[in-house]
Amino acid sequence: KWTEAHDKQLYRLMCYMHSTKSKRLVGWVGDKREALSVHLYCDADFAGDAKSLISTSGIHLMIRGPKTCFPLNGASKKQTAISHSTPEAEIVAADQGIQKEGLPVLGLWDTLLAKTNCVYLHEDNQAAMRIIETGRNPTMRHLGRTHGISIGFLHDQLTRGRVEIAYETSASMAADIYTKAFQDQAKWKWACELINIVD
Repeated sequence: KWTEAHDKQLYRLMCYMHSTKSKRLVGWVGDKREALSVHLYCDADFAGDAKSLISTSGIHLMIRGPKTCFPLNGASKKQTAISHSTPEAEIVAADQGIQKEGLPVLGLWDTLLAKTNCVYLHEDNQAAMRIIETGRNPTMRHLGRTHGISIGFLHDQLTRGRVEIAYETSASMAADIYTKAFQDQAKWKWACELINIVD
């Protein structure tokens, strides 16, 4: 049923839309195709939903090069189960990003860029990176049943060369904007700039 809280949420949404009419999503390409590569940023907000304690996955896909930054897709998705830790939530986000965005786009970009590509996965949690690199973590054997994902799958994509993983500082994590609300105006502006939203 519609409540007064829904009225407030709708009013806030309309105010946001009215105040951001000048915002634009931009991209630029200044390199030859040999210098371009596919980059995937995955992040998670651990237990971000205060009521359900379910984490939110953020995914940002882009083409990058020395003089190129072209966003392709972004996604914000609530995870299917409660995670026990930040690394677990991050691994779920990485799996969603690789499976739903990263790997499906490789066929197209192999053709367009006329070379065999891999997805450069940017991760800001070193524990999650280590688990993906080794393919083992006894404390997360439940992931297949709770979240329906396999650490072995992520490790396999890494060893086959379809995915390369790199550490990204939390301050430069482009997918952060998809996972939570921002209270600080400067942080919000920086988060927008990371995904090429400018005024």
